[in-house]
Amino acid sequence: MEKEIVIKTEKQYEDNMIALFELQEKEELTDSDKKLIELMLKAGEKYEAEYL
Repeated sequence: MEKEIVIKTEKQYEDNMIALFELQEKEELTDSDKKLIELMLKAGEKYEAEYL
């Protein structure tokens, strides 16, 4: 069951990007971390396409 992250404001976008960066810096990524990274990247790309 794949979830979706929805970003509607610039603040949410910035928070998403910061959290994404911090998550990618972890020494060992679990499968759930990798799925979350993918969802966060998709959300960021969707926001960029719609609002930037």
